[in-house]
Amino acid sequence: MKKSHFSALACFVLSAIFLPAAFGNHRTGSEALPELLVAGDLNEDGNLDLAVNVTGFDNIAILTGNGLGAFTLNGHIATDTLPKGLAAGDLNRDHHIDLVDCTNWGYDAEVHLGDGLGGFGTRDYLARGEGGPNRTILADFNNDRKLDCAVNGPDEGVILVYLGDGKGGFLLPPSELEDLRHCDGFAAADLNGDGKQDIAVVTHGNQNNLVHIFLGDGTGNFNTGAEISITQDATTLAPGDLNNDGKMDLVVAGAGPENKNGNFVQTLLGDGTGNFTLKQTTFLGKGNTKGLIALADFNEDGKLDLAFPFTSDQIAHQPSTRVLIFLGDGTGNLVEGATVTAEEEPHTVIAADLNKDGHLDLAVSNRTSGTVSIHLGNGTGNFTKVASVSVVCEGGVCE
Repeated sequence: MKKSHFSALACFVLSAIFLPAAFGNHRTGSEALPELLVAGDLNEDGNLDLAVNVTGFDNIAILTGNGLGAFTLNGHIATDTLPKGLAAGDLNRDHHIDLVDCTNWGYDAEVHLGDGLGGFGTRDYLARGEGGPNRTILADFNNDRKLDCAVNGPDEGVILVYLGDGKGGFLLPPSELEDLRHCDGFAAADLNGDGKQDIAVVTHGNQNNLVHIFLGDGTGNFNTGAEISITQDATTLAPGDLNNDGKMDLVVAGAGPENKNGNFVQTLLGDGTGNFTLKQTTFLGKGNTKGLIALADFNEDGKLDLAFPFTSDQIAHQPSTRVLIFLGDGTGNLVEGATVTAEEEPHTVIAADLNKDGHLDLAVSNRTSGTVSIHLGNGTGNFTKVASVSVVCEGGVCE
């Protein structure tokens, strides 16, 4: 793996701000288009809050939770053009949650440091370059107890890994994983059980659809590992122990907006060394999935289940309202269960206990509707929709 020649700029501080207005710095489009979601106690009141990138208006919306499953839009953070990736974590070790986004047309990633009150007081560029980034993840890749950041560049087929300094900044130059055509989906986890974070990436092109495994050495560098063929182009993947053998497995799902075959889910069982074997393929019919899936135990039987946002029911831009629930059998198979009705064009789903009743709930970003919908779980794998929160403030003023 070689070092990056990507031009980058770090620690360039702008007049950053948590905006109480409806929009950030400008609009890319005329629709809000919320996409990536993260959860955390952003104002440290003991209740989970949500942050979602508002792709069409170039900002991040902050939704404050009351601990009962209700959320209020509390303002926006300005971003660069077309924010597509979002991650949350404590970057400067001040015990407050920070946010990192990447912008597809801005060609950069940005750091927003949290103040623990629900506001974000700085906006720093982590990186600037080409590649059309649309996903970012935070993990400790060099085992120094400081969060690092990985950002993809699918237009160039790269993933850049920035090591964190523990102060909210990142070291340059980043390391680079290369030759990853259309690397729209990737995730970090310890895939070979050595206590070091690894990276799994899905790529596609010329009917060559792969999962690439990169094994971390604990210093922030990676060695090329296995390549696993998958059925068709995938847009997302998630790691987890599907068969309860103590070894990390993968769920790969898709497909992209231009696919010709429709959505699918595949499970890949890990052997504990970084190699994976196909266990199950489930075809879901025409459509696509643009965002992220969620793995969690929804029916509380000790086996991982899957929530799958079905973004489009047809190839040609006909929004779905469905989030499919698949229940795991503990061997690596997923059996389709309930269908959760969200709102138009569900993009990303995350699982968390939003009302503090001990059961996992779902938050879903809905692109066409411009909302985040809240679905409370009862511990059986079924969910009830209780709220829909717009990501745009009425009249330009948030409460």
